[in-house]
Amino acid sequence: MLSRKKLIPLKQEFSRIRKTGKQYDSPSFGLLVSFGSKSESQAAFIVSKKIDKRSVVRHQVKRKLADAISPFLPRLGKNVELVFLAKQKIIEAPPEQIKSELETVLNRARLL
Repeated sequence: MLSRKKLIPLKQEFSRIRKTGKQYDSPSFGLLVSFGSKSESQAAFIVSKKIDKRSVVRHQVKRKLADAISPFLPRLGKNVELVFLAKQKIIEAPPEQIKSELETVLNRARLL
């Protein structure tokens, strides 16, 4: 799991990120990319009840995404903010597939 300082406080920042960010899509998730004023790159995860009603499954999806992004965060720029929007397909997706999709999306966004 990511440390607290690597997580975006979404209640305060989501509306700003939604307005200023650019969205990239993959089969398993959407990714909002924005640039903030923090000295480190940060990430946040949104997994709605439409994905699954059970909180256990939603937390598993968040952990999958956090494990996938953790090796990439040090390689990103200093002020990059990433918000992951989970899709239904992510429940069955293996971790390797999520990592490859994430690398593809980050290359498309020109962050790597």
